[in-house]
Amino acid sequence: MGQIFAIYSLEMKYLIVLIYAILMSCSLWAAEAILWKQTPDSANILLPQKDNQSKQQALEEYFKAINETPSLNSLLEQSEIKDLVDEDKKIHFEMGEFKDLKSIASTKPRFVIVTNELRELFAPPYGRRVANVIKRLEALGAEVYVLPVMHDLTLDAKVAKAYREKLINMFDAQLVLGGADIDPYLYGEKTTYAKGIVRRRDVSELKFVRQFIEAKKGMNFGICRGHQMCAVANHKKLIQDIQIEESADSIHLNGDHPINIDESSEVFSVFDKDKILVNSLHHEAVYIPDGDKDYKIIATSIDHNPIVEALEFKNGLGVTLQFHPELMHDETGDKILDQFIKLTIKNKKLQRSSMSCLELMKLFLN
Repeated sequence: MGQIFAIYSLEMKYLIVLIYAILMSCSLWAAEAILWKQTPDSANILLPQKDNQSKQQALEEYFKAINETPSLNSLLEQSEIKDLVDEDKKIHFEMGEFKDLKSIASTKPRFVIVTNELRELFAPPYGRRVANVIKRLEALGAEVYVLPVMHDLTLDAKVAKAYREKLINMFDAQLVLGGADIDPYLYGEKTTYAKGIVRRRDVSELKFVRQFIEAKKGMNFGICRGHQMCAVANHKKLIQDIQIEESADSIHLNGDHPINIDESSEVFSVFDKDKILVNSLHHEAVYIPDGDKDYKIIATSIDHNPIVEALEFKNGLGVTLQFHPELMHDETGDKILDQFIKLTIKNKKLQRSSMSCLELMKLFLN
């Protein structure tokens, strides 16, 4: 009887694999993720490759779309790559090398860095910001890849959603970077003090960040604009100018200042004090109402009207910061980034232990 049951179980597993393979073969309309590395010093950039399209064609289509989309022209002004743009306003790029993402081992915690500027596509000095983040996370044991600005520009809505789902299933955490202000339209407000708005860029980024959060699988980390983007993805609002609207100290615009921290939170549990010194490069902030269902405030500024400096997801799947730990080359910055890695590893183990047989098959086949 035991042998019959064992044979039946084995046959069921093969049947599950066969059904999943058939389902995958019926989904050829979805784009696959490929890795593009422009030069040896460049980041590993994630790009979509559509069916019947070569990797080179996928890259060329992405840059062609960037170059020929009028609503994205202002990205060139924000991205500090003017010397890479010719007189016809076309961005120059090298073909570089390509890899398949799914062929890469993922025993390490795998991070996707969500970027919002064109400069991140290039090696330093242009891409020095993302290069610094990658270097620090890799030094702590992570495997790091970069989602470029306008990741879905060459895809229609249905394919883009499926593409994002594939990416989300490949990563253990997203880290959303800082940058310019987010379009207030996306959190239901009129523009009063927000600056440098590129709505199409913000919509694209919001779609990925929100879909990652709603999947409730990987960890969600955000820095400065990324902290605000995660909040908008969770349907919160922003204060568009804390100096004007909240009478906040001007030190927030560019300087170092102490903040109050909640030592009971996981990210700040490594500190044996209730205040730490952080940097500051912002004029906006997240507004969290009392009794919010999604967030716990775990750090605030020492202002007359305290500014939210850090948030923890109540479901345990995220920590976002208004300040920049990646630019803090000290014990405080090291400890916070190390906690990002540890929280990701902890969640990765929990996710694996709770996976169904079918989900494990999907992970194996991907």
